[in-house]
Amino acid sequence: MAVYYSRPKLKSLSQWSRISFVRQTRRMSQQVFGEKIGLNKTYARTLVSRYETHDRDIKPDRLEKIAEVLNVNKKMIERWDFHDPEHLYCELLWIEELCPDLFYRYTGTANPINETHRVLGTKYAEWREMKTKYLKEYITYEKYLDWKLGKYNGSRKEDEQ
Repeated sequence: MAVYYSRPKLKSLSQWSRISFVRQTRRMSQQVFGEKIGLNKTYARTLVSRYETHDRDIKPDRLEKIAEVLNVNKKMIERWDFHDPEHLYCELLWIEELCPDLFYRYTGTANPINETHRVLGTKYAEWREMKTKYLKEYITYEKYLDWKLGKYNGSRKEDEQ
């Protein structure tokens, strides 16, 4: 019997939808994921399923464990504080998964008007570089996604070789 893997679809930008997307991308069942983040083995699958459908708040220590288990930068899966420019950037990366054909154009200036503008300009340039590598097939989608989820603040030189 052949088993085929299809790329998961991001359902929304909610915290648990993002976590579910990464869990599925990492090819981890709800049961295994639940056990790895410390849920009771008997109820792990049921609890993860309920969390993913009801979008419950996650305690900070559990969020750390989830990020570790999924091998992602915690900012990519935490609830966003839109006063933090890095959270705005994370949202843009997730929106790309939700709407892949949407095109972002950010025109930075030589003199950023504030810290948010400076951070977004720097991050966007990194993103544009990695997306170009993906579109030109220098890296695979999996490596591009891993860059976004794990080390979105810098490129992974070993993936480009």
